[in-house]
Amino acid sequence: MTAVLTIGSSTMAMAQDATDSQKFRVRVPTTISITAPVDAQIDHDETDNDLSFPNQQWVVKANVLSGVMVAFEAQSPFTHTVDPTFQRDAKLTLSLGGTQGPADWTITQATDTTDYANASPTAVVTASSSGVGRASLDLAVQFITDNYGTFAAGDYESTVVGTVTAN
Repeated sequence: MTAVLTIGSSTMAMAQDATDSQKFRVRVPTTISITAPVDAQIDHDETDNDLSFPNQQWVVKANVLSGVMVAFEAQSPFTHTVDPTFQRDAKLTLSLGGTQGPADWTITQATDTTDYANASPTAVVTASSSGVGRASLDLAVQFITDNYGTFAAGDYESTVVGTVTAN
């Protein structure tokens, strides 16, 4: 009897796993902005009372992690548009309206008044944030009358400039 031994070779297919990855990134640009309301005008009531403009709502947006500083500056007292020798002081008062986002907002200088008689022609109020967010900042502006009838008739103007900078 003869035995035959056959040895064969067979290959087994082995499954292979393959992976790869792709990253998705969104770059958010730094945004710092301040938006002023439209110009405001009121008529004097012909009394000795100081005149108050309706609160003016300025909007500040900032996505800076370290937060921002905001300053509002009356660059001059109210000055007669024809004869600048006639002036009345401007008073600024800042308060916090609504906020959005995680930042804490703080009023750091709530009120200031120009003092043209003592060569202090500007007034500055300030606020700050602790991080990312937006705020509505309410700016109250007053025309300091003193004694009605002691200054010329006509238009008086003062410009407030709002500036926001990263901390």
